[in-house]
Amino acid sequence: MKDIYIQTVPTEKWAVVMEESKIDLVSVSRQDDEDLVGNIYIGRVVNIEPSLQAAFVHFGPSKLGFLKCSEIPDSRQNPEKRIEQLIHEGQALWVQVTKDAIEDKGAQLTANVTLPGQDIVYLPFGQYHAVSKKIEEDRRNELMELASGWSEGKEGVLFRTSAKHVSDTRLLESCGRLKQEWKEIETALQNRKPPALAFEDPVIPDQIVRQYGENEVQSITVDEQWVKRHIDHRYPHLASKCEWKDSTHQKPFTIDQVIEKVIERNVPLQGGAEIVVDQTEAMVVIDVNSAKKVGKTSKSQSVLQTNVAAAKEVAKQIRLRNLSGMILIDFITMKNPKDQQKVITALKKELKQDPVRSEVLGFTKLGLLEMTRKRTSSSLSYRIAEKRPDHVLTLETKVYQLERELLSYRRSDKEVIVLEVDPELLSLFREKIDIEKIKSFLYKEVYVLNNSKSDSSYRIRYVGDEKNLQERPFYIDGSLDRLF
Repeated sequence: MKDIYIQTVPTEKWAVVMEESKIDLVSVSRQDDEDLVGNIYIGRVVNIEPSLQAAFVHFGPSKLGFLKCSEIPDSRQNPEKRIEQLIHEGQALWVQVTKDAIEDKGAQLTANVTLPGQDIVYLPFGQYHAVSKKIEEDRRNELMELASGWSEGKEGVLFRTSAKHVSDTRLLESCGRLKQEWKEIETALQNRKPPALAFEDPVIPDQIVRQYGENEVQSITVDEQWVKRHIDHRYPHLASKCEWKDSTHQKPFTIDQVIEKVIERNVPLQGGAEIVVDQTEAMVVIDVNSAKKVGKTSKSQSVLQTNVAAAKEVAKQIRLRNLSGMILIDFITMKNPKDQQKVITALKKELKQDPVRSEVLGFTKLGLLEMTRKRTSSSLSYRIAEKRPDHVLTLETKVYQLERELLSYRRSDKEVIVLEVDPELLSLFREKIDIEKIKSFLYKEVYVLNNSKSDSSYRIRYVGDEKNLQERPFYIDGSLDRLF
């Protein structure tokens, strides 16, 4: 059972999923992130490229989106038709982002838009129904019949794996809510000129919450009341499991502890072995180091046990850190092909828990296991720490750390906080943090020492009342500037 913790009060939003008191999944959302995947827009077709059988669509951002012919609903029904027969330049078109823009490439789009729910997905133009392959055949047939009865015209319905545990009545209610939501979206945008945003699907909280079926979720803890109301409205069957608690509420972890876990290079395994994770621009390399002491079992059996344990942990770390692209895993050498297959089986089994698609290609001639994982966004370690072995936190990460530390004094009865902050860090803090918002939560006066040393960091020099502050040397000699 999963316990989901969602933190949205600070500028940097976090979602942490725990299972059996261990961190299972982490997601971070920053103000400047372009997490557009799942968002629906009404766009305008700018250019059609017959040679690519694709179109470029203006849907809002400065870079045009890329739409393949196969991503147009009518193409599914008429695969022989070319894109210029299906859409035309200047046409208004509903589109949804399937992959964010990367460097010079614009976002990838689909015109087969989907409105996601907890157990089902509604396709207003889908013209087909589908059921998760993880649902047994008898139930799959039942759900396909239900979808045919529910849909009208070009509508389509997809059933998630969690639908197998849900009654037909509740599934029908969910479908009805999604249909009504789509009607409201169409009504709201019927007089809007493209491009225009129609529907947002933020990673935090929506995409995180939807990753799990109702039976998988034990609790959801949020730190803002509007998030609680949002989850209650969009996912009513999770309402009883969702609770709002003030951000000062004691959680089983701190964000700083989560950061340490995400960026640590060496991950210990039971028995003394460890895996070492190194990430470069081109690929991810994971090395499995054996334990110094071998038990009573034979060496080959001990190696197999260590590699199987490592395979399971590797899959968890890939998911936890959001590693993607080409991944090479250097397991302890195994001469028996059957042992290699057992390791592959263990890895694949654990990877099934990952919502992001991956492919295990097998062992190379050099004994390295090769796999790939779809890139959805940059890895957590690259976003949080500098790209070097010692994993020094980036200046932006320290800015958000400082904001969280200030907010930790929300319930303190002290009147004043004095900070010593690196000038560059302070400048970035003023740029990234909404000062008025933090003031509305903190209700304290915050000062900074104007003679701070440049060490790219900060520390809290004083927390107390105004009267005692006036007796401090840095107050007397005029070394303080007001932050807010």
